[in-house]
Amino acid sequence: MSKVNTMEHDNIYVRYSIIIVGITIMSIGVNGFLRQAHLLSGGVAGVSTAINYLSNINVGLITFLINVPIFILGFIFLEKDFLITSLINMILFSVIIGITQDIGNIIPIDDILLQSVYGGILCGIGNGLVFRTKSSLGGTDILGAILKNKLNIAMKTTSFGTNLAIVSVSSLLFGANLALYTLISMFINAQVMSYIKDALNDEKAVMVFSNNSEPIAAEIMDNLVRGVTFLNAEGGYTHEKKKIIYCVVLSREIPKIKEIALKYDDRAFISVNDINEVKGKGFKEKFL
Repeated sequence: MSKVNTMEHDNIYVRYSIIIVGITIMSIGVNGFLRQAHLLSGGVAGVSTAINYLSNINVGLITFLINVPIFILGFIFLEKDFLITSLINMILFSVIIGITQDIGNIIPIDDILLQSVYGGILCGIGNGLVFRTKSSLGGTDILGAILKNKLNIAMKTTSFGTNLAIVSVSSLLFGANLALYTLISMFINAQVMSYIKDALNDEKAVMVFSNNSEPIAAEIMDNLVRGVTFLNAEGGYTHEKKKIIYCVVLSREIPKIKEIALKYDDRAFISVNDINEVKGKGFKEKFL
């Protein structure tokens, strides 16, 4: 099987370089765009921003204080290595978002739609980079991990519930218009984060229907170093017995699969399907 490339996780210098860049980008998104329009981001950052609007207390300090009880729960229910890394990241995030609190003063954007869109993009990029290193920034990520591990509640469900509460608070504090712009920002954030987190690591399930399956399978194993499984099948009309090739590959390997299949059988039928998660040798397990 292919060796899984985890340099961004295993190499501490690369890992924290990516994390710091991600945190900085996210902090610029929050302070440079969202806060200037009185919009809220998702998770603890959004709660901290709302409190900052009302109290003018430094947003970094608020972020740190909210995270304290969350991390206490985390150390009770989650793996210590994950929590320690997340604690370091949370402290870095609290410091950087606090330092950049007034960065909006030097960003000459005064259009709420642009602020919601680009704030969401920057927050999504920052979050995605942190998630690529199999890390989190604490906060609702910790709560989501606890609920997933203990109650099998999906992370996206926890995130949706948290963000729904934040939007509700935004509506009460700042009116429906700002709440709806906040929703735009959160949607863009989620889409960009998902793309960045899984970029170049998107898995696909491939099925190749061919009367010449043996050499196709052999070349897939030799050239792509991917395992294949033969599924015995029978044609519904012809009742002809045949072997279906089933394998899981990265999305960037799909063109090579097609090339190999059509090389041996120009009438091969190829089916490609999305996969939500893969665990096993040769694939990087998706974080949470």
